[in-house]
Amino acid sequence: MKSWHVQTVVVAGQRGIALVLVLWVIVLLSIIAGAMSMTQRSGVMMTGNIRQERESRALLNAGLNFMSLMLERRSRPVEDNPWPVDGRLHPWNFQGHLLWIGAAPEESRIDLNQARDEVLLGLIKSTGLEEDEALALRDAILDWKDKDNDRHAEGAEDRDYRSDGRPIGARDGRFLSVEELQQIRGMTPELYKKLAGALTVDARQRTVNPAFASRKVLLAVPGATPEQVDEYIQQREQARLQGLPVPAPTFGGAFFKNSMGTRYRLFAELDLAGGGKAQAEMVVDTRKRTRKGYMLLQKKFGKLDSLARITLAQEEG
Repeated sequence: MKSWHVQTVVVAGQRGIALVLVLWVIVLLSIIAGAMSMTQRSGVMMTGNIRQERESRALLNAGLNFMSLMLERRSRPVEDNPWPVDGRLHPWNFQGHLLWIGAAPEESRIDLNQARDEVLLGLIKSTGLEEDEALALRDAILDWKDKDNDRHAEGAEDRDYRSDGRPIGARDGRFLSVEELQQIRGMTPELYKKLAGALTVDARQRTVNPAFASRKVLLAVPGATPEQVDEYIQQREQARLQGLPVPAPTFGGAFFKNSMGTRYRLFAELDLAGGGKAQAEMVVDTRKRTRKGYMLLQKKFGKLDSLARITLAQEEG
């Protein structure tokens, strides 16, 4: 009788252990199934994101190429050209998608290699830096692009970069891109974001075209006040709406030159289905041609400076 009781206890104990093992196996299988399901969902989402990115890039490329074609009509009257070179984004329907495209002369930006020292200083100070900090950054930019090793008063040459633990010193030559500005001693990511949209290396002139210049560029001109700049921007917009020539500003003098060169920056913007925007820009030289059209100087995708959109109501009116 006792033996039967012991056997019963042993069998019950084994069943209990087996039940626990089965439960653990079920738990493990559930975890594996959940992980596989999550991996599949992530894969589907990743595939969807890649597809959306490729589609948006293709559409943006179409917008940029179409705007490049429209540069051929840049000398025509506004009423005969729905996509004029006016520094604003205009609606364009393509394959059932609404894109916003536009263009502006590259001379509307400050050329990093050509600008006067006082204009660079004015632009840097517009970011909110104190006078001594702005001077140090301006001098570091000058030392980067001049060909000698003589240090400006607050600048930085090879020995200063080496003391910071950098193996490469100043370029001692022209900036090849605005992005190169990030290598300057004293430059921070925040400062770069504030400065980059006002700069170029492709304008090839010391002056700026005020008819298309941004508020930040206009404020960089020595002697310009916020009140003067805002009043001029208002006058400029009013002249465009009335189809009149854009007036020259009453400030700045020799720092401005109201002329169109051969280089243009083209913009394309697309509203994404899930929210947000896809954007792209490129700079072309209309004086030089290749088999694919105007010579491409630079091109990039990503967040751009905000440009004013022409509303559909305006277009229809």
